[in-house]
Amino acid sequence: MLEKRDGLDLKEIAVRSKRIQDFLINSKEFRSAEVVGAYYAFGSEVKTDLIMEQGRALGKKVALPSVEGESLTFYEVSSGKYLVKGRFRIMEPLPYGPVDKIDLLLVPGIAFDKKGYRLGYGKGYYDKFLAKKEVFSVGLAYSFQLIDTLPRGEYDKRLDAIATEDGILNV
Repeated sequence: MLEKRDGLDLKEIAVRSKRIQDFLINSKEFRSAEVVGAYYAFGSEVKTDLIMEQGRALGKKVALPSVEGESLTFYEVSSGKYLVKGRFRIMEPLPYGPVDKIDLLLVPGIAFDKKGYRLGYGKGYYDKFLAKKEVFSVGLAYSFQLIDTLPRGEYDKRLDAIATEDGILNV
């Protein structure tokens, strides 16, 4: 799955990401959210730049995660100029202005299933975060990343929806 995703060229990533983001921007969950927890896309992940820009334009707080120890802390970001490379070479916000409550959480992953479970990168950061917070969570995926079922462990947390370029699947 990761190999297929990494095989997408930059234009294909941009086109598919825009379509996914457009679906999300037009969703009731995005419209009603005051605080959006996004992620800074790494490599071939679904991009989130339009969601962040639109959120800020609508007066929403936009927050990005920072890996701190074995958990994620989200910090409000007003622009990309306050980002630094984090522990996994992914851009993270400087640790100022932690956000306590997130209304809509965007979640990256390698694969997702139709029941709302995801295959992440193996560290469980998002699962730990979701275990502690009440938030509407949406996995962002290309359509080929959405499969019928994934194996799951006792700590895996279910997402509320999966957004692909074909639309949003509420689970």
